Order: sequence, then structure tokens, then C-alpha cells
Amino acid sequence: MSTTIKSKGNKQIALRVEPTLEEGIMKALAEDGDASVSAWIKRVIRKELKTRGIEPKG
Repeated sequence: MSTTIKSKGNKQIALRVEPTLEEGIMKALAEDGDASVSAWIKRVIRKELKTRGIEPKG
């Protein structure tokens, strides 16, 4: 018998980027005033979803 465990909370996603992309991310992060890379990435993803008409719940 198998059991499915539903985790609560945010999911973690590992992301590998080449050094030149990381440099660009760090520059944009500083210009935009985000506190962390993850905060910047989440904001960029939300903006992209919004342009596609996808509104995340919550």
C-alpha cells in the first residue's frame, strides 16, 4: 500500500545558470532593488504570467 504525502508551503526549485547569466541577474537585482535572487525571479515570473493572462491564486 502506498501513501501520498502532500506537503504544504512553497516548493523549492534548483536552478543552474551560467556565469554570464548570473552576472546579468545580479545587475538587474541591484537595479530593481530586490532583496534576493529568489525574490527577483519570483517577481519576474509573476510579471510574465500576468502578461499571459495567468493570475496565480493566493
